[in-house]
Amino acid sequence: MADFYNLKFLGLSRQLPILKAPSGIKIAGFNSVGDMELLKRAGEDLSKKIQNLGLDFDVILTTELKGIPISQEIARNLNKDYVCLRKSIKCYMLNPISIKSESITSGQVEYFISELDYNKLKGKKVIFVDDVFSTGATFKNMIDFSNDFDFDIVAGAFILKEATKTDLNKPLNFEFLGEKVICSGLLPLPD
Repeated sequence: MADFYNLKFLGLSRQLPILKAPSGIKIAGFNSVGDMELLKRAGEDLSKKIQNLGLDFDVILTTELKGIPISQEIARNLNKDYVCLRKSIKCYMLNPISIKSESITSGQVEYFISELDYNKLKGKKVIFVDDVFSTGATFKNMIDFSNDFDFDIVAGAFILKEATKTDLNKPLNFEFLGEKVICSGLLPLPD
């Protein structure tokens, strides 16, 4: 029988199973896909934080799959478009570009973006959106991608930030590699 962690944030409570990630560490298995109440509240919270910080940006960038629904919520709230990096090449992608990345839950990942979607990013100010900020590896890879492909990431927005017990009193907004990071809540790492 699995152990569970009771996540409480934004007035919601969710029971998350404690699972082992590919890296071997234990995590609370957070999956916002399909949780419309949570996505709506997190989307409203992150949208307000982005506005309150006065962040000037043109488009949202996310990765498949768990970043898509929260990106849609923020894009709708702030009247912006979003672009999604895919985990495989699709037949409708014109001249796809490959980006290598790594995440705590997926391990090594290769993402692809169509030339048409890349053109939406080129020369623009971009906010990267995803579900959980863990080690920062995915966000760092997106910053590297932006540096290599002529667009500027101005911030990252995440539903949750994974945190050790010593991190629980740290602010939800912080800087990572010189970029602003905005989060709606903390997800403590299990013992």
